[in-house]
Amino acid sequence: MTRARALLASLVVLQAPLWVVGVGLGLHDQVPDPVPTHWDLAGEVDGTLTLAGFTVLVVVVVGAATLVALGLVAESGRRSPLAPLGAAGATWLAWLPAALYAATLFAAADAVRAEEVRLPLVTILLATLLPFGAALAVHRLLPGPVRTTGSAPAASATLALADGERVAWVGEASSRGLLLLGVVLGLGTVPLWFAVWPAALAAGLAAIAVAWVHVVTVRVDDAGVAVSWGPAHWPRVRIHLADIASAETGDIEPLRWGGWGYRRSTKGRAAVARRGEGIVLTLRDGQRFAATVDRPQPAAELVNALVVRLSRRAR
Repeated sequence: MTRARALLASLVVLQAPLWVVGVGLGLHDQVPDPVPTHWDLAGEVDGTLTLAGFTVLVVVVVGAATLVALGLVAESGRRSPLAPLGAAGATWLAWLPAALYAATLFAAADAVRAEEVRLPLVTILLATLLPFGAALAVHRLLPGPVRTTGSAPAASATLALADGERVAWVGEASSRGLLLLGVVLGLGTVPLWFAVWPAALAAGLAAIAVAWVHVVTVRVDDAGVAVSWGPAHWPRVRIHLADIASAETGDIEPLRWGGWGYRRSTKGRAAVARRGEGIVLTLRDGQRFAATVDRPQPAAELVNALVVRLSRRAR
């Protein structure tokens, strides 16, 4: 990791307290006091706090989460395995109250009484999605762990490829359990919508995410191995061929790799849709990358053949 990437991650984290301070100072004399802090199903205000109390509460939560996030960003420089995930989680925790605070004060600007304030749907969507975007940005900017496990095992290929021969293999794995969980979560948002609709919105997004990752697609070609999620094959993670030392098949146990979805643990990175067979790559830096996929043996043989051919060209 470069210091520049750590600095960028820190700047993303610091946006949360900066927004609280900027919006608070800029709008404190333009909003009613008390300010609205909760709305009922009809969009009517049913909860308020004094501006000072609301601000102090937000500052304490945002400040604490920001300090934790910055500490974990610094820790990730020593390639601590879980620091990037922790930094992303703390960033989300800092950004969420900051976004809600800013959204509330922008909505309340120029209102005489708290009861007059309405919170537009687009504002709620932005306040919900921006913290996820910030957390994702921090996670992508920070490095993964580096292992020193000695030299990587050499690839042994039973398949021989000629120079210039173009090849590709595509397979996938799916989980009915994840799909069912997504459907159940989606159905649960219906009654929740009439009780606490912001929570229903968050639950709906979670349902879509769970249903989306129930399919993992693995593609092996001359460039390396690409793993993608969902029917649109997005998002996608690519492992370049030059970074791969060897491939083998393995029995993927989700809890040993950190769970389902795209996971990063002390064991390595993994794209997990279900329990069972999959392909396991050993990278040249000692890390491992696993992906669940049906009938992975041909994929592992092809990866090893591509690695051997690449090594032959390099001589």
